[in-house]
Amino acid sequence: MESAGRTGSRLGKVSELTIIVPFAPGGADRLRAFLKLFGGNLAGADDVGTVHGMRFVCLDNDTRTLFATAYDGDWDAYIDDFATKIPDFLDIIDSAWEGWPGIRSPRRRTTSRSTRSLPRAGTSRTT
Repeated sequence: MESAGRTGSRLGKVSELTIIVPFAPGGADRLRAFLKLFGGNLAGADDVGTVHGMRFVCLDNDTRTLFATAYDGDWDAYIDDFATKIPDFLDIIDSAWEGWPGIRSPRRRTTSRSTRSLPRAGTSRTT
């Protein structure tokens, strides 16, 4: 297991990231409505060739969300793919998160530093 760049872990060519972030006010409802609109199918993510999968889980009475993703390569390439290929899609989803600066913000690359990456089951957390 090695670092996937600024954040996340990589084994071989596939990187993964799991974070828990607080919802912005009304964020859980907005995220659910968006996912319901698309029938839970994040087909827009197919435009980002680096993505293998994404999951959202509402936690703690809708005060926080767990986001988990698996993708090819490093974090910067992954987030840059979203910024160039489906920026509005990502902003709609992540605007549910407290403190999301927007995909067009230069802060998008460092926002993950303020979140907490969690280890996969059976692995230890490294910072």
